[in-house]
Amino acid sequence: MRDRPLVSVIIPAFNREETISYCLDSVLAQTYDKFEVIVIDDVSTDNTVSVVRDRSDPRVRCVVLDRHSGAQAARNRGILEAKCDWIAFHDSDDEWLPDKLERQISVLAERAYDPWTFVYGNAFRLNKTTGLRSLYILPVVEGSKQYATLLRAPAPLFPTMLASKRAIEKIGYLDEAVPSFQEWDTSIRLAKYCTILHLREPLMVYHVGNRGAISGSGTRHVEGWHYIISKYENDIKELCGEETWRRLNVQLLWRCLNFGLTEHYDRYLSEAGQLGKHRLQIPYLELCRKYGIRPDNIIYRIAWKFLRP
Repeated sequence: MRDRPLVSVIIPAFNREETISYCLDSVLAQTYDKFEVIVIDDVSTDNTVSVVRDRSDPRVRCVVLDRHSGAQAARNRGILEAKCDWIAFHDSDDEWLPDKLERQISVLAERAYDPWTFVYGNAFRLNKTTGLRSLYILPVVEGSKQYATLLRAPAPLFPTMLASKRAIEKIGYLDEAVPSFQEWDTSIRLAKYCTILHLREPLMVYHVGNRGAISGSGTRHVEGWHYIISKYENDIKELCGEETWRRLNVQLLWRCLNFGLTEHYDRYLSEAGQLGKHRLQIPYLELCRKYGIRPDNIIYRIAWKFLRP
């Protein structure tokens, strides 16, 4: 068992009949085969459950929740159902590369399968509209300042994460109240107890263009960012400084306008009080707010570069 640890693969799913097959194919094609697959269906209204249960592989099972509860609740149910010591998360519309688990298990073997180790890696990004596949290099989070690094910006993606069930139990499972950026919150919490290792090679294919309700909602996007920086406000200010706190809030405001969420922009700016009133970015954002300009355009990006303090 110490030589070949077992892994529970947790896949939350909601109305994924069109994507769950290639997701499962990518897991069952792993070169490392010591795993179970638990699909947690969040009360789908399509044929997701039938597609999963039609699989003949005994390692695959499907658990259907009693009520629609969200991805984090589904992941937590999967963790409770897990029979293995290690937990790998996957998304029901993405793919793993064939050696994803093998590469991560090899890293764990070098550390004698220390349960206080958390491994993630890079990815490929596949644009479903254009068919273009590009390398997706995630921020490096390692070393003695790993917790502070994660407070500054999100890094791991759920489908690249591998952590022990013991560590996840230590943090009290996943926070089900996070509207979005759920892997950011989970990574921050694991960073308090685990040594984080970042594999530089890609481990998965991240599909862009067919995301679900959470990823596709601008409202949940900004509310998730706001939730996390509010949740860790004290630690951000203490470990990263007031300037990092201001920058994260300015990014939040930028995202609000980019999604056209002016009411959220007004509320968050009001909550921030005197946030960065001396900075040039705020007046520029106010100009965008006044004239309904989306910040995400090339002219704005050029201007933003020169407006940084």
